[in-house]
Amino acid sequence: MRRIGLIAVLAGALVFGIPQQANTPTMSEVDQLLLALSDITWFHNIRPLNLTKPQIERLLTAHERAYKQLERLIQEEAKELRNRKDEILRVREETSRGKSLPKEFLETIRRLETDAAQKRRQLRAQVVSEIATELKPNFTDEQFTYMVKRSKEVLESMRADTTQLKDDQLYALFVENVFLDPRAPELLKEWRSKNLAQ
Repeated sequence: MRRIGLIAVLAGALVFGIPQQANTPTMSEVDQLLLALSDITWFHNIRPLNLTKPQIERLLTAHERAYKQLERLIQEEAKELRNRKDEILRVREETSRGKSLPKEFLETIRRLETDAAQKRRQLRAQVVSEIATELKPNFTDEQFTYMVKRSKEVLESMRADTTQLKDDQLYALFVENVFLDPRAPELLKEWRSKNLAQ
């Protein structure tokens, strides 16, 4: 199974990951309950780790740095789109009037989408690798073993073949899908305040 497919599998299984959007209207009761279910799974995944305050602080710092790198890439993508603003708005107006979508424009948009997706995948893989490597010395052998075991359990429950995966890959998948979840900082702070003496 390719790494991207593996990440998608874990993303759904380790954490239901329903990130809140900053400008969404009041969440419906169902949305709140789905978010609560996601949080339950997240807390279930980290409970056996018995994280310490210093570990939580390192995780919070690593998460912030990872998302700043992604934000820089998004800003680059936005700049590319702004550079084509006039063309995009012109083609939009033409297509709304029933004109055919110009072949050159369609090819350009496909290339932009493909390039953006590839850059995001590459950056995500790079960031996950860097963060996982940086954090690894801060975990005990027992914590590392649990993260590997948990990732393997989740993958195997979805009938994924884990025989070719090394422990470091399984550990990195846990880091990516649990510690780098969009809601991880909020949940880590809640865990710290409720489970570790101040």
